[in-house]
Amino acid sequence: AVPRIPPDFEVDEFMKGAKAAYNRLQDSWNKRDLEDIRQFTSAEVWEEINRQALEQLAGEKTEILLLNARLLEVNTEGEDTIASVYFDVLMRETPEEERPQQVREIWHFSRKTDMPGSFWKLEGIQPMEE
Repeated sequence: AVPRIPPDFEVDEFMKGAKAAYNRLQDSWNKRDLEDIRQFTSAEVWEEINRQALEQLAGEKTEILLLNARLLEVNTEGEDTIASVYFDVLMRETPEEERPQQVREIWHFSRKTDMPGSFWKLEGIQPMEE
């Protein structure tokens, strides 16, 4: 399907930032730096990540082996611009894993439409079923 993207949307710049956000989240998760994660996620996403951090022991080191991303769509909803990115990633969650696992997710980012220079916030992570 052809993605719905406004003609004036800076796709390359946005996708660089989306991939950087993916790597930053994994790096901050490895360090359990929840305050860093709070800076670029919505309150709801941060609460879920915080809950997971309390349930899982620190010490796991996620290693990203391959990161592919594709912009799916960009929509305006009320005062917000929402951009959805499909991530297809090969990673190891522990060094002992013999075979990397494939993770497929759609991440939803938003920012205020009338503030085009503002930072994007991660609003949701949607796992894709195999």
